[in-house]
Amino acid sequence: MSTIPVAYLATTEELTLIADAYREEAIIKLTQNGSNVTGRLAASIKVLPARVTETSIVIPVTMLKYGEYVDDGAERGRGKRPPVRDIVQWIQQKRISVPKQFKNVEQFAFAISFNIGKSGQRFKRARPFIQPALNTVQQQYITSGKLSIAVAIDLNNNIQINANNTPGLNGN
Repeated sequence: MSTIPVAYLATTEELTLIADAYREEAIIKLTQNGSNVTGRLAASIKVLPARVTETSIVIPVTMLKYGEYVDDGAERGRGKRPPVRDIVQWIQQKRISVPKQFKNVEQFAFAISFNIGKSGQRFKRARPFIQPALNTVQQQYITSGKLSIAVAIDLNNNIQINANNTPGLNGN
């Protein structure tokens, strides 16, 4: 007896909607906690296509690595300097005055970047957005029952397909 592949079309579609809602909520949380300065981190949050395996349905959500540092307040080690242009944007958006010893904002930003590369950078406090966004979206979707309905639709469809294709059932 051959097995018929199981499809999770409704479940995958609903999980993709949930992942998209998470992306939007994460951007909202970044803005609320003051972490969406340049917009690069928010713009980097992407929902990738679903992957269905024998044991799971995975909807990858990716973002720039420093999203983890923003979220948990981790330190940036010595060695690698952040991009000067990002620091220029940050200085401009925060309306930080350029000290008199620097000719312009670019020179000031370079000095900051160099110092971070030399000494590292310590984020003073965590600015969580990953888990709070997950919590909000989880609450919305679990109470809505939409995911449960999608799973039920897929189960019903797969049972029906298997029943129709199994010899001896339904007149086969």
